[in-house]
Amino acid sequence: MPNAKPRNKKEISREKSLALIKETATQLFVEQGYSNCHVEGIARASGFTKGAVYHYFSSKDAILEAILEEIEVSIFESTEKATSLPADNSAGRLVAFLNGQASYAMRNPAQFSLLVFSSLNFANAEGVIGEKVRAIFERLQGQLETLIEEGRAQGEFAETMATSDFARVIVGCYVGNVVEWQRSGFDPDIGRSLVKGVRYLILSALLRDQK
Repeated sequence: MPNAKPRNKKEISREKSLALIKETATQLFVEQGYSNCHVEGIARASGFTKGAVYHYFSSKDAILEAILEEIEVSIFESTEKATSLPADNSAGRLVAFLNGQASYAMRNPAQFSLLVFSSLNFANAEGVIGEKVRAIFERLQGQLETLIEEGRAQGEFAETMATSDFARVIVGCYVGNVVEWQRSGFDPDIGRSLVKGVRYLILSALLRDQK
């Protein structure tokens, strides 16, 4: 396998600049609200000129779009772990998926919060941002539906309610947890407690008739 082509300082500098702008914008979007933030403020907080930010991103929407694309890649890494477990261990697969999402949120509270707040602000909006947000949540719900259906096919999960409705409830629980977690100032202990509670409720509902 040939060695990777060395990157020059300009390429590395570009990566660092993009990362810093996105990191700063994420924090400001969460703290101030997307509509209250402007490119000028993002530039000032990240140590760039307004022109320098526009050199990398054509607009504030373009910054958010880039952040959401990054979140989408990261947030579904847990799927690989969930699907790597034996297919006949449905509860284990679902728990692995839920734990993966929770682990990502604990490591990246601002990003996870931004995803949730974007879903509230852009759920019915037209354009690239609205489409991106809907695609992420539709993908999340679709994967949950698959895991639940697999469990029911194995006879491991109870038929407590329609699969699509159950998956939607799970997504709703996690959205609500993020809001509650932010109200605590992203206290790690409260975050873990919220995750544990939701996980218990989900498994209790799915497995209670199997006892």
